[in-house]
Amino acid sequence: MTGSSSNGVGAYILLAFLVVMSILRRRGVRQTKSGSLSKGERQRPILMTWLDPLLSIVFVGGVLWGLMSRDVVHVLFALVGAAAGVPLGVARARTMYVRAVPDAKSVIFRRSTLEYGLLAVLLVLRIVERSIAALHNAPATYLLTTLIALAVVESFARTASIGLRYHREVQSFPRAT
Repeated sequence: MTGSSSNGVGAYILLAFLVVMSILRRRGVRQTKSGSLSKGERQRPILMTWLDPLLSIVFVGGVLWGLMSRDVVHVLFALVGAAAGVPLGVARARTMYVRAVPDAKSVIFRRSTLEYGLLAVLLVLRIVERSIAALHNAPATYLLTTLIALAVVESFARTASIGLRYHREVQSFPRAT
């Protein structure tokens, strides 16, 4: 497959992914009972949360793979980023998670500007992917590898932490008989 045709397929996959995320978001908004949320909170289907790491992979996975494929040093910098991403993801999950809503298979989150900032960074990285791949400045590519790995692993760690907490809360809810 040529680069342009694989980019076309990737664009269709990304478009489909964004449509699914939009539908899930709208479902969360519709399921929210008026007055049931405090200021700065939002209801979000848990499925949307579980799909978050895929968004990171779709946006920058190719860039990260390309950087890590250069040499072992890039892999080591990716591991450093990943090691930093785990505690950051767990910390973010703790600050943004409010409660489970089992009836709607949703969670309540506090809004976070960091969340939107991270998404913007991932989008910018995806847009400038070709320029990034052409970088020959080793310190810049090491830093970039670290940051991308941090963002991707943070997303997985945050999602895992939220998923575990959601599952624990759902298990503790009384079951209707």
